[in-house]
Amino acid sequence: MRLFYAVDDDRAAMTAVGKEVNHPDPARWLAMTADDERLRQTYRALGLLIKRAEVSFVQRKADLRAFRGPRNDYHQAAAEYEAWKSRTLYFVNRACERRNSLTPRVRRLNETHIIRELKAALGTLARAVTDHRDAIRTGGREETPTDRMLWLQLDHLPHVTREDPAPSPQTP
Repeated sequence: MRLFYAVDDDRAAMTAVGKEVNHPDPARWLAMTADDERLRQTYRALGLLIKRAEVSFVQRKADLRAFRGPRNDYHQAAAEYEAWKSRTLYFVNRACERRNSLTPRVRRLNETHIIRELKAALGTLARAVTDHRDAIRTGGREETPTDRMLWLQLDHLPHVTREDPAPSPQTP
């Protein structure tokens, strides 16, 4: 299924995700969560919808407390509030369930991104230490015990060698 909104259009995503929560469609949900960008967008949209509902709860409750008017009108307003609250709680619970189901996948994406960044930083550091070692050895400067300890640590790093190319920065 092809979605009608772009990956960078969070407003349209919120509308579509809200519709999905109210009227589930397995094909649409699959499209909303199929790739990394859509997964992140859907997760973000669910969070925004939940936050919006929380704000609405506070505002509507405050409006009801501030109600001034005839008693019958207040009872009608209170009944309308309770009906709205029931529907909205149902929506929020379903949105939370959907978001919670995505949390492990989003967490893995974030962890993978952090690991890539750390590997890139470690590779850059290893290359700098290697360049330092080469400069000292070819420059005729005396190696210090600190230099040798640093180089020993470099030699014990797993999967980092002088020949390792810099990992390409990828944004998940």
